[in-house]
Amino acid sequence: MYEVTSNKSSEKVNAAEVETLAAAGQFSVFAIRVWSSAAKQRMPIDHALGRFFNDFRCGPALQLFDECMSLLAASATRKVEIGCCPSNMYVVADENILLNCFAALERENTSRAEGIMGEVIKSRLTKAFCRSAKLYVQHLSKAGLGFTRPVNLSVVNK
Repeated sequence: MYEVTSNKSSEKVNAAEVETLAAAGQFSVFAIRVWSSAAKQRMPIDHALGRFFNDFRCGPALQLFDECMSLLAASATRKVEIGCCPSNMYVVADENILLNCFAALERENTSRAEGIMGEVIKSRLTKAFCRSAKLYVQHLSKAGLGFTRPVNLSVVNK
């Protein structure tokens, strides 16, 4: 995986700011970036992300997340670009692919998620990726972290 900084104004125009994502999106972008850096430095994932996952009551999801990221790293059909942490406040396109996959799984649309991941990994491995990713998404959901922002309702007096 390749870490990038998005300082070019053209990249910022189409990219979402991390802080505008729903809770699970922000959580996942941070985890993706730390995982990428830790893997590059050969740091144990438990050491790099264990406390973070535990702080959000998502400890059991760490192994699933690691499986997803390891599968992505080992089976990517092209160079995968990940934002540099913490300097990049924008979601990088390949991070967005992962977030879209996770969101599709949250909505129980596995075939859509597999199609999304087919853009980045070998197609014969998309089912394996999505199996682990679905369990990861379910753990986040149990901890109250969703990929879809809740709709804000307000009362209007006439």
